[in-house]
Amino acid sequence: MNRRLNGSPVLLRDKWGFRYEAPDARESIAFHLTIDGVYEPETMALISRQLQHGDVFVDVGANIGVFTIPAARCVGKHGRVIAAEASSEIFAYLSRNVEANGASQVITVNSAICDFMGSVPFYPAPNHKFGMGSLAAQFDAMPIEVPARRLDEVLEEVAIEHVDLLKVDVEGFEADVFRGAHNLLTGKRPPLVVFEFCDWAEARVPNARIGDAQRLLFNYGYSIWRLTDFLRGWHPLPEPLEHNYAILVASRQ
Repeated sequence: MNRRLNGSPVLLRDKWGFRYEAPDARESIAFHLTIDGVYEPETMALISRQLQHGDVFVDVGANIGVFTIPAARCVGKHGRVIAAEASSEIFAYLSRNVEANGASQVITVNSAICDFMGSVPFYPAPNHKFGMGSLAAQFDAMPIEVPARRLDEVLEEVAIEHVDLLKVDVEGFEADVFRGAHNLLTGKRPPLVVFEFCDWAEARVPNARIGDAQRLLFNYGYSIWRLTDFLRGWHPLPEPLEHNYAILVASRQ
């Protein structure tokens, strides 16, 4: 394993032996792979617990693939993984990592997953924060136009009729993803959803309120837990979170 904590691209392996190329070892995803062998261990625990051979996993905001590739092992050769990443630069790393790990069941999508079809300005992050590319202005970055697609249309295009687990981490724009996945989330076989809540990230979304992603899922009939509470079998949240940070799990039974 290359453990250089500098600004150079780095090759890493996680605790399961999967290989990743990353732009910069100082960024949080790469740093935790280097030090701990896993990024967001509780999210990974949920993925490992929920997914079985033949299942379908969708990773929106897949970045370099640290959830995509272990999930591919969980679903096996007869399952499917859809990995969407908006940044063309980071998508190149994702694609190489999928290929390097022989994850042939992964379908990669270089698009921002939104609530409309077309294109959208995307603000890339510097390499030492490569996990933070966003549709919101940041880092004094010049925006680049990237394709925008609804998740419902992406799934229809690849002939996926149901999803078992949906993971979403898009730097505050999770509500847009959910609006563009209306058919999936309100259908007869709704997926379990794991997603990030971050108050300052959601505060940057134009014409929106902090907690909108949670409110939308509540309206779809979902219950929502903090991830740690869900794993322990504790009670769901009585109302949307509006402060701080949490990884959340939503289930519609």
